[in-house]
Amino acid sequence: MPSSIHLSRRRFLRQTGLGMFALAGVPAWVRAMTMAGGPKLSPNKASPAFAPDVEIELAARQSSVSILPGPPTRVLQYAARLVKGPEGTLTNLPGSYLGPLIRLQKGQKVRIHFRNELAEPTIAHWHGMHVPALMDGHPMYAMDPGETFVYEFEVLNRASLNIYHPHPHELTGRQVYYGLAGGILVNDDEEAALGLPVGEYEIPIVLQDRRFDADNQLVYVRHMHEKMMGFHGDRILVNGRPDFTLEVASRAYRLRIMNGSNARIYKLGWDDGTPLTVLGTDGGLLETPEIKPYVMLAPGERLDVWADFSGRAVGSQLVMRSLPFSGALPMMARRMMGEMMHSALPPGSDYPLFTVRVSRGVSESPSLPRRLAKISRYTLADTANPDKPVPLEISEGPMSMLINRRPYAHDDLQPFERIPLGSVQLLEIFHGHGG
Repeated sequence: MPSSIHLSRRRFLRQTGLGMFALAGVPAWVRAMTMAGGPKLSPNKASPAFAPDVEIELAARQSSVSILPGPPTRVLQYAARLVKGPEGTLTNLPGSYLGPLIRLQKGQKVRIHFRNELAEPTIAHWHGMHVPALMDGHPMYAMDPGETFVYEFEVLNRASLNIYHPHPHELTGRQVYYGLAGGILVNDDEEAALGLPVGEYEIPIVLQDRRFDADNQLVYVRHMHEKMMGFHGDRILVNGRPDFTLEVASRAYRLRIMNGSNARIYKLGWDDGTPLTVLGTDGGLLETPEIKPYVMLAPGERLDVWADFSGRAVGSQLVMRSLPFSGALPMMARRMMGEMMHSALPPGSDYPLFTVRVSRGVSESPSLPRRLAKISRYTLADTANPDKPVPLEISEGPMSMLINRRPYAHDDLQPFERIPLGSVQLLEIFHGHGG
């Protein structure tokens, strides 16, 4: 490898802080214990008995992308190649650092070869996907640089928008911030029968806030307050691009909106007061469309929106904003709001997210379905423990969150906390006030 590449790599690690393990001479077993909260486990290998319908090679690597005018921005990026599967399984977002959109069909068997080409441990997690524990990307499976983990699972989800992102202990937030994130769209027959907008009329919208220095490089967690309360950037990016404008025809679209920010909460609403028509949320389609004046969206949440621009004049514009709100921040964060309000985008303030411009007129548009999906409902009589709910007490300890008065440990489970697969259990979730 040429020395210039070595120098560039070291500069990248130094400036982003992503090389703390690569540059620290600690033994691998110490690094593994720190990263996973337990012993390092060997990466999973492909099973000869598994016959995939879809096979993908996925890598996490260092890269650079032009985001703002001037020097390119150093990022971390997912790159993928389709080995086997239907055309359209992978879709790259133009000019974006975000990973390709992965489109899967319920019932497909999927194999993903994930290679770590970073200078530090990482592992991929399939946020929202129903997969076996071994395939979930738990921090205990964080891979060292150069290792490959093979995921094999059947798509069991109903139609929905899900996320893939890194999951190494204490590095997840930073790796996501520097670019490691992508969407997974699951389709099924129930959804296909509805005739919802598809193709160019189904638009992914990933909302992220970022902060850049004078050289267009990303800045993350400048002080302890941001580490404790969550990092808020001062610029909104949509699909990894600033000042995002969506050119549309005068017809109905389906917007698949994802909050990909690390800490920022959005209150989505159109600038002219047009209500939002919600088709679905994280778990998939609702039973019927719901019309709301606004929708709150926390980090990691997804929203499926019917956006009908029929009847709007060519050249007209509509702006999606984050509307003002209060009361959604933790108590400690509210006490620090004085400092946070000095940001260019204070949490809970009013600011634009993206613009929609009607650039062409059309005469036909699909109709909004009156019913969307059939959702099974459970009653107390369906649970295995109607008279003895499983308690989940949430409280705060010194520098940690507690569940049932214990901090997280990968191997610390009480017998009553184990829920048998396939069972329907009653849970009682409550806030513990100590005492």
